[in-house]
Amino acid sequence: MMECKIVEQDVLSYKGECVVVGCFENDRKILAELDRKLDGRISSLFGRKEFVGELFQLWMISTMKKLPAEHVLLVGLGKQGECDPEKLRRASGHATRYLREAGVKRFGAALHVAQGDAQARVQAVVEGAILANYRYVTYRTVEKEKIRFVDGVDILAVREKKEAEQGVREGQVLAACQCWVRDLVNTPPSVLVPEKLADAARALPKSVKVSVFDKKKIEQLGMGGLLAVNAGSTHEPRFIVVEYKNSSAPPIALVGKGITFDSGGLSLKTADQMEDMKMDMAGAAVVLGTIKAVADLQLPVHVMGFAPVTENMPSSLSYKPGDIVVTMSKKTIEVLNTDAEGRVVLADGLAYAERQKPQAIIDLATLTGACIVALGTVAAGVTGTSQEVIGRIQNAGNRTGERCWPLPLFDEYKEMVKSEIADVRNLGHPHREAGALTAAAFLSAFVEKTPWAHIDIAGPAWSDADKFYWSKGGTGFGVRLLVDVLKSWKKI
Repeated sequence: MMECKIVEQDVLSYKGECVVVGCFENDRKILAELDRKLDGRISSLFGRKEFVGELFQLWMISTMKKLPAEHVLLVGLGKQGECDPEKLRRASGHATRYLREAGVKRFGAALHVAQGDAQARVQAVVEGAILANYRYVTYRTVEKEKIRFVDGVDILAVREKKEAEQGVREGQVLAACQCWVRDLVNTPPSVLVPEKLADAARALPKSVKVSVFDKKKIEQLGMGGLLAVNAGSTHEPRFIVVEYKNSSAPPIALVGKGITFDSGGLSLKTADQMEDMKMDMAGAAVVLGTIKAVADLQLPVHVMGFAPVTENMPSSLSYKPGDIVVTMSKKTIEVLNTDAEGRVVLADGLAYAERQKPQAIIDLATLTGACIVALGTVAAGVTGTSQEVIGRIQNAGNRTGERCWPLPLFDEYKEMVKSEIADVRNLGHPHREAGALTAAAFLSAFVEKTPWAHIDIAGPAWSDADKFYWSKGGTGFGVRLLVDVLKSWKKI
């Protein structure tokens, strides 16, 4: 993991390979002394409009031994009044990725020049650097030694040192836990079978109580939804329960969908739809990563995490369209499509979570392609029965850059998942309408009394490109979001 620390040096005195300097659009004031040391070369760039500080613009300058650092990397931060922590996070990631490919091993960062909370600014810079430096290379063997990483980042010239140190600490913890989730999501599905995901839970900090239910216990609990989806797999299911208790308040419950590979079951996906389906356990991984971060930060909260975990595979034993599934809550599900399996396992996860009498329940799931159609990969969809919880999630998303957009849960959507032969059906009618919302309406049937919010992370849980602080593959979206929610939690 990349080392990040505060050093008692500024841009002019930093001794290293490169110093990264943030620049606001058409504002040379902060660069005046640096420009003078470099014989007016920055002014010349501005004058020729080759570099003007536009958002995420980069320009590398050799110091020609005019400074202790070998190079200066100018990073555009856009208009000064619009530079929030997310823009700093992206700028930091953009710069880190550029320097990594240039072979720089360590650099000094003076990106935190924007006005505002010092901790938030420094934390954003640290998170962006660590997340951008991430690469999943476990299975690389050819020329692996040529794969480049940045070893460390020095945060320069911080006035509010106490706040900055807290920003470094929290940024490192959150980014490390997000990268841990990325590793889980990126692991091949033949390796990360349900028991292996349970092993990851068992490796959480000692302050976290971990219970893993095997198939026999799942049968005793009557988790018919989880058992039905698991029926076609040779790997037995697991139900993971984790708890971090550093408060006497009732817990906040987090529930994550844990489909370690989704073939679609008998309602088989096409080959191209299956390519990324190792990521269908991202919700469960984010729940575990969030608990890990909360424990590492020793937050004064009581939080429980729940993850129903299984593969969804086709075989002669698979659950079938037309089946009726009896869930843990005794409510019944008419199965119309075995590829709508995430909501079936979550039915049991939500019911079990509600039995623990939590203050609120938040679930995360790579649930529907319809949510990707609606919001793309830019944001997750959030809906539920508690506008208070939904509002907290949306506000946390705005602070962390893990944005969530509220979607409605009208009674009409609940009507669309009513079944004539069971309590609910696992596909809305008409089938092509409001897929993300009928899925949420289905889930709402299994949370009867508790304030609840559902986050559909199908879009932002996976990236097809390296950009800013995202890398191809699993993104770990949701860890920083949920930790922010929990950190600022007030009893409902």
